Amino acid sequence: MISINCGNIWDDAFLDRIIALNNEHVDVQVTSLYGSLRGVTPTARSYDRLPVISPLHADKYIRKAQDNDIAIRYTINTSCIGALQDFLRDWRTYWKQACMNLHDIGVREWTVTSPCILTLLRDMFPSDHIEVSTICEVSTPREALMYARLGASAICVSTSINRDFNRLRNIWDCSDMEISILANEACLWGCPWRRECYNLSSHNSERAGGYPFAKCQQIRLDHPVEWLKSRMVLPQWMKNYVNLTGIDHFKVSCRTHPYHVAIPIIEAYMCQDYRGNLTSLWPTISPLGNMPEPKTYIDCIKLDRLGFLNHFVTAGSSCGLLTCGDECNYCGEVLEEVYWYPER
Repeated sequence: MISINCGNIWDDAFLDRIIALNNEHVDVQVTSLYGSLRGVTPTARSYDRLPVISPLHADKYIRKAQDNDIAIRYTINTSCIGALQDFLRDWRTYWKQACMNLHDIGVREWTVTSPCILTLLRDMFPSDHIEVSTICEVSTPREALMYARLGASAICVSTSINRDFNRLRNIWDCSDMEISILANEACLWGCPWRRECYNLSSHNSERAGGYPFAKCQQIRLDHPVEWLKSRMVLPQWMKNYVNLTGIDHFKVSCRTHPYHVAIPIIEAYMCQDYRGNLTSLWPTISPLGNMPEPKTYIDCIKLDRLGFLNHFVTAGSSCGLLTCGDECNYCGEVLEEVYWYPER
């Protein structure tokens, strides 16, 4: 069975639809919903992108999810904890109790980025499931094992290796931890703003001039091939990953988007089939960068007909060894076959 950890928008209609989808499918299940609430704990999302609900609503929501075999994986994935003395003061005076309160209403799974928070949570909750966020950029067996020794139960690997099948297999083989892949993130491959993006959001920074989202979005608008270079995993490719790497857990991003955006994406992954526009699988960040919506259309049917994924099965590990676009222009060549230009 394929397990999906999908973004949680903390909406009753959303939860009802997830429960219904689980009842409709046998070989794919949403086993957990990840996310956080505004101001409760540190996270890698600015506060204006997080929901506010009452403790009573949170309690009922979590219990309903658990009654339907869906765990709530609470996200404390701030990429920067700031000065240690300030963090420990806040932890002792507020955040520790906040975690205990969440635990009291049924949270037994967590996603973290900081090794400090990982060890604090493990000391508090010895039997809980603690996942290391993809923000940690775990990309080797050694890195995975280092987190396992700190008490991690699971790792969502760096998206940078999503098409390096040998490395993914080696990480899956190295321990009995749950290993997962973030399937639908289209961040630039090798993005220079990635670390700063998470750090700014972790500090609830204002997005002055749309920074940094406007920077990467402009590159995608100017160079649509970046959509193919990004390490997205199409819904129909998940079974290939299971067979080739052993990894059968996938993370689907959508937690900061409304119902009408999130649900079609989750439905596509539950069906293990998607024949639309590649760009529609990743909720747009255009509003964050004060940018126009992209008109790019990349045909997923044609991508599969061309055997796009097969190239990476045999040569994916070479991506990091070659000059992208110069020594290898595979994605550029494929783009000519699958891209619908706006003027057409």
